[in-house]
Amino acid sequence: MVVTRDEAFALLESRYTRERRRGAEALRDLEDPATAEAIGAALRREVRDSRTWETQYQLVMALGACGDE
Repeated sequence: MVVTRDEAFALLESRYTRERRRGAEALRDLEDPATAEAIGAALRREVRDSRTWETQYQLVMALGACGDE
């Protein structure tokens, strides 16, 4: 299923880590530099919980894919 940028942003706000991870993966696939700020904010929220390491990984990879350093 293809997820739009707006849908991916909505998924990043979900209470379920599986959905947040799916949003991060979608943003990674989009490779849109305009999403870097939102991805960074989501990552800052996500690092508070070490159990969500897979979601954190996808967010880091999404930052790399969108060209943010």
